[in-house]
Amino acid sequence: MSRPLLALLLLLLPLSASAKPRKRVAVVPKTAGAEKQAFEQNYMLVFEQAGQSFLKDEGMPDPAILEPLLEGLKEPGLSSAAVAVRRLEELIGNAEYVQGGPSTISTDVYKLMVGQVAQSLAVGVIIERNFVPNNRAGRSLDASEKSLVTACQGEARNQAYDRRGYYQFCLGRRAAEAVYLDPARVAANSGPMAASPAGVRVLAAIAADRSRFAPTLSEDLGRKMADMRTRLGSGMPLIDLNGDAVAPVPWSNTGGIGRSLQRRAADAAGRSSPDFTQAKGLKTSEPPLNSADLAAGTKLAQIAVRDEIGFTGYCYAYVKSALQKAGIVDRKNIDAAGSGAHAKLFAAFVDKNPGLVNRKLLRIPVPAWPLPIGAIVVWSPNACGYSAKSGHIEIITRVNPPQACSDGCGTFQVACLEELGTVPAKAAAMLPAAQKELSEAQAAYDAANTGRDTPSRRKAAAVLAKKKAAVKAIQAKMTPRVAAYIIERPGQKMPGVP
Repeated sequence: MSRPLLALLLLLLPLSASAKPRKRVAVVPKTAGAEKQAFEQNYMLVFEQAGQSFLKDEGMPDPAILEPLLEGLKEPGLSSAAVAVRRLEELIGNAEYVQGGPSTISTDVYKLMVGQVAQSLAVGVIIERNFVPNNRAGRSLDASEKSLVTACQGEARNQAYDRRGYYQFCLGRRAAEAVYLDPARVAANSGPMAASPAGVRVLAAIAADRSRFAPTLSEDLGRKMADMRTRLGSGMPLIDLNGDAVAPVPWSNTGGIGRSLQRRAADAAGRSSPDFTQAKGLKTSEPPLNSADLAAGTKLAQIAVRDEIGFTGYCYAYVKSALQKAGIVDRKNIDAAGSGAHAKLFAAFVDKNPGLVNRKLLRIPVPAWPLPIGAIVVWSPNACGYSAKSGHIEIITRVNPPQACSDGCGTFQVACLEELGTVPAKAAAMLPAAQKELSEAQAAYDAANTGRDTPSRRKAAAVLAKKKAAVKAIQAKMTPRVAAYIIERPGQKMPGVP
């Protein structure tokens, strides 16, 4: 038998009738993981915005922004995601109740409620992350921050277990107390008490989480909490505050979101979900975030992650490629508009050539973290240590932990964004006073220049030069060193564009 024939027979042997049939393995659609990640990351966006808003006593975000993302999910993830959205609505409702002030609740009970909401929204995690010195931004702790860290380290040292968790709880609790227990604020928010499912939920969570609040739950305080429970629960089913078992939030096979939701919740069996009241001044319900296309942003982020190969120095080329694949822009239009190869030029391209953008990009006036998935961030030259010649451009791909991608993926510079994003607005606020001082210095110099007193003229000239330099420095800061853009939903008119 020839060698070629023998080789052919060997190849055909596995296909004989005696060969065992291979099992058909169910293949999960490639989009399943992507849809799940899209929901999880956008959930974290709203969750973190809620924590930030509570810490700053601002209007809370609207969880309803997540509902369109549920449409792409399949069971069992769909049911779990729906439960997560409902739970997030309750957490935000609880926070809004506490933001409304103590009413006639005793101060010591209200203090516990403030701490519980701060814990449920992971405010301490936000604070600790912001405290981490950022080499690019050159950030360090100030005296008040150092004092807070020292105090919470002292409290955490006395805990028998989970000192890390207690340390973060302490950071959030103390920071929130500084805002909500301010005497002037308490006095201004002490109206009559009304029935509230949110208030009952908060008190139930405090009673359930005895590991956190046990040192402060005295017998007298327990009676006060029971009284508040009765008054807040008038006309609605009450939740037991006697420390009975509390059902965990059902959540399975959902990665980071599952871990973020592993906190105790009041057993709501047999109780319908209360109506969620939208508050005013919401970040996700006001321009431009209320117009963000989260699905398109997630698609852009997925393209960026799939195409990254590690940092090569060609960040702009990879962002252009991702934008083209996502149908946002045409690369030839960017290049034809004179954007060149430098990342810093993308912001100018968008601002000056809106007609060349296939999907309108909205610029965030004062960029702050968290940014939506798919947001495009442009750093000016030398900003945060990026290229002195080209700057840097990247696409937000994760909220928790913060990540952005271009040619490579890396940790997003949150601290630097927070610092640079607010500089232009602060400079604009300072400019009128500086210009007034310059005018006064100019008048003083003109008056001194008409006399013969040489020392007075020199002094006036020095003051004038100093005021001119101050105005020039402020004007230089008014030019943004970081710009962030989001993709607008189709069918919406872009402000300022005919």
